[in-house]
Amino acid sequence: MSDRISVLISAYNKHDITVAHVRECMNSTRVPDEIIVVNDGGTPDLRDKLITLPKKTKVIYARINEDIKWNYTGARNLGMFISTGDFISLEDNDHIPQKTYYQDCLDAFKENPKLQRLLSHKRYVITEEDIVTKPTEDWKIISKRPYHRDVAFNRREVFLILKGYDERFAGEYGWCSTDLNRRIFRENIVCGHAGYQWVVYSEKTRGLSSRNWRMSRIQKENQSPTGILNFRYTYEQLS
Repeated sequence: MSDRISVLISAYNKHDITVAHVRECMNSTRVPDEIIVVNDGGTPDLRDKLITLPKKTKVIYARINEDIKWNYTGARNLGMFISTGDFISLEDNDHIPQKTYYQDCLDAFKENPKLQRLLSHKRYVITEEDIVTKPTEDWKIISKRPYHRDVAFNRREVFLILKGYDERFAGEYGWCSTDLNRRIFRENIVCGHAGYQWVVYSEKTRGLSSRNWRMSRIQKENQSPTGILNFRYTYEQLS
């Protein structure tokens, strides 16, 4: 069985965190075969920052050229469209894999061939200053959190079974994840836990999700429901 790994990092600004994330991916005990960074309408200087990193694997930079609010759905779909891996690690830019994370996940899949999707055991919270300015041995854990249900290491088949994210949920924080996880449950995707991650502490606005999301009410902020990758984008290999 092949075990090529594609890492998909979706990002919107906070570029120093994204660069540090890519750096830590390349410092893993099992370096991924490709790292795809999707800039979801953020400022274009992320590309220049990524170019400065010494490359230990293939790094692909993609940018969505339209400012669609919270187009997390499209960013994930675009990354999957570009990717070539047998295993796909879906990661937000502020969720950093610990050094053994990818190998831990591969080991878990080998131990249980029925597994299709792995969530981390826990997330260790660190500060933005630590991730950007300090070596990993100096990072201080300020708290712990449970796994994030939409930051996961997957067999490629999971994305194909689910047919990606529903891009109509762009513009509604949280609902894209809720929709995807409902479909994971309905399709009986076999999930488990392996490895640990760092997560960068930040103050986040609460209450952005709405049970009455009603796309038509916020149409100007939503992706129109005309299909996958319904936006303009560019991508290139940086290494």
